[in-house]
Amino acid sequence: MKYMLPYIINLPPFMFRGVDINKLNSFQKFLFIIKGKLLSFIIKNSNGSLFCKLINFFYKEESKIYYEKNYYKKNLENIGIISYPNKRILRMVNNFHLQLEKLYLSYCLNYIDFNDQDVVIDCGANVGELNIALKFNRQDVNYIAFEPDIGTFNCLKINNPEPNNIFYNKALSNKTADQEFFVDNLGGNSSLVDFGGKESVLISTVELDKIELPEKIKLLKIDAEGFEPEVLKGCLNTLSRIKYISVDYGHERGKEENSTITEVNNFLYNENFELVKFSEYRLIGLYENKEYK
Repeated sequence: MKYMLPYIINLPPFMFRGVDINKLNSFQKFLFIIKGKLLSFIIKNSNGSLFCKLINFFYKEESKIYYEKNYYKKNLENIGIISYPNKRILRMVNNFHLQLEKLYLSYCLNYIDFNDQDVVIDCGANVGELNIALKFNRQDVNYIAFEPDIGTFNCLKINNPEPNNIFYNKALSNKTADQEFFVDNLGGNSSLVDFGGKESVLISTVELDKIELPEKIKLLKIDAEGFEPEVLKGCLNTLSRIKYISVDYGHERGKEENSTITEVNNFLYNENFELVKFSEYRLIGLYENKEYK
């Protein structure tokens, strides 16, 4: 991800959404870069209401972001208000519907035939964008989410107020314990694997096998920032009840930024899952339980 164009030229990635750079002439590209540099300065040097006002100035055609009660918010058309504990709200600036659709496709959810009230478990839920993307695509599921960071967890609950949802302020792991959690809330890269960050906290972890769950689970989505193998080892007894597993095994494990694709793939194949879809957008694979009944 860090080698993609927005990062190479150091412009905010959200501003590229819905823009075909190849169709811009030289002068338009120059203006685009200037706009990106101004936005980068605003993002780095402002906060709260001022930050929102300055961002809104550049995206007047969109519904506005705003700051209220320590949360950054935006009213998403036909969905409702989404809240973030930080400037990650930028993910919903500039064509938010494209962001939600890309998220839906990134986890290969378009391959799955969802029915109303199917059970979806979200490991590494953050503020619950996965369920918002499902709702955006008219999928009404029973959503079970795990998010260990308390500020992000509070937004997760606010963003998904349906009474059938269940939330755990814990991280999934291969053991039930208090573990050191390395924090990067703004980048969404917080992990139980030390990636060289400056901040860490103690959090509660639990195996999925220790959680009381419905008999049938349509989807387990895992985005554990490099901790995917441990999450899977903690749900050995639950795997037979899961039809699909969507795993983000990008280059996020530790300071070396390794991918967990080989370990995850071998583990799931040994547990009778097969890779049925590979994401066109990110290093994500969708696996189907060959023995699911």
